[in-house]
Amino acid sequence: MLRSLQQLVIIFLLILSLAALPKLITIQEDENRLVWNFEQLPVIYGDFISEISKGSLGTYQLGTQRREISEDIGSNFFTSLKIVLIGVGVSVGISLFFGIFISRFRLTKLFNFILNILSAIPDFILIILSMMLAVKIYKVTGVRIISLRSDAGALNLWFPTILVSLAPTLYMFKLVSVKYFQTSGEDFIKTAVAKGLSLNYINFQHVYKNVEPFIKAELIKVISLAIGNLFIVEYIMNVSGITKFIFQSNEVQPIAIGLFSMLIISGIVYLSVRLLLYLFKRGFIYE
Repeated sequence: MLRSLQQLVIIFLLILSLAALPKLITIQEDENRLVWNFEQLPVIYGDFISEISKGSLGTYQLGTQRREISEDIGSNFFTSLKIVLIGVGVSVGISLFFGIFISRFRLTKLFNFILNILSAIPDFILIILSMMLAVKIYKVTGVRIISLRSDAGALNLWFPTILVSLAPTLYMFKLVSVKYFQTSGEDFIKTAVAKGLSLNYINFQHVYKNVEPFIKAELIKVISLAIGNLFIVEYIMNVSGITKFIFQSNEVQPIAIGLFSMLIISGIVYLSVRLLLYLFKRGFIYE
């Protein structure tokens, strides 16, 4: 309990310190150097805690307006949460489906070949190329699949979700594929094959059980990849998500609230995927 409390305090201080960087760094033009004002940190910590203790999240600047963060954060939070949750869920689902359950088909080999090519391209370049392809499709067919308007609704939601899921899918599929082939060479799998058990039974009851711990262990990294892409996608595609409070302000309060919200989103996604894996195991895997 004490250790968990210490970790929470450290995370709190680190996030506030990161949010306070614009206030901590000043440039002395006469000497052409950066100056760190760490003495402001206690004041920043105190102001943030004082604002929260009043029951307010503070304010932020939107254009020429000064708005309450609490008025806008709800819709932005759930927009980012949906994008990351669906993106990570899709990446795990695709990796399990192609990496284990239909891994013996030629379609999976083609899918693996395509993903290996895409994995060699940086995430940022993949996102830009995907947007260029969407624009090209619109010019050729007249079908609009993306929108850069913040009020475009589903049109500005499903495509960002696909882009956010790219990096997690590439990483998770390669992990599952490697672990699948490693597990397939184990003696207990060879014994199950020799007994005449069906491949589907072996994949569900034996292979998945041995691959699942690696999926759980790497889930945090998968979510971090999705969060990293979320910053890029929401900024480039003008999505009204939680990163708006981080990009559109140099004040401590909105940046800190945005970063804390990202942490909460990561926790919700992690617990949700773990729950889905648990339900899948309870429903299809015999203990």
